[in-house]
Amino acid sequence: MKHFRILVPLAAALALAVVAAGTALAAQTAAFTGTFAGKVTEQVDGQSVKASATGTGSPVLGNVRLGKSTLTGLVAATTANPPCSPLSGPGTITSKLGKMKVTLATTSRGCAASEEDQNSITVSGDAKVNGGTLKFKKAKGSLHFSGKYDRKAGTFLVKLTGRLTY
Repeated sequence: MKHFRILVPLAAALALAVVAAGTALAAQTAAFTGTFAGKVTEQVDGQSVKASATGTGSPVLGNVRLGKSTLTGLVAATTANPPCSPLSGPGTITSKLGKMKVTLATTSRGCAASEEDQNSITVSGDAKVNGGTLKFKKAKGSLHFSGKYDRKAGTFLVKLTGRLTY
């Protein structure tokens, strides 16, 4: 009987530890929103366009403000089918929680205002989130983006919204 009294509290403590460990390892899902503004460096070679973008913003993940964060990306496009061009390429969003890897989806487009105005570009589409560092090591999800790229000034403003599991 003495041994049974010791085993019951020990079993209860072990069960609580297993539940706590399982909860700590469970993935979280939360909404992501953020607006980023920055600079673009563009290189045009015939109909091929390559751009490097870097901007800052203060996104929110769930109810956590991520503070000053950086969006960087490499974008490939073509001028072969005006006024819109498909956009592709990798990027990252770096915050105090880590670095999140993103890749533009095939739905992403950049569209000039008109044939005469090739400097005012509207951008929109989706970016797939696939891993990263620290808190975003196992991140998955999709972010929708929309915004403007001023080719003449070399600046962009883009808003991102979506849901992440991390």
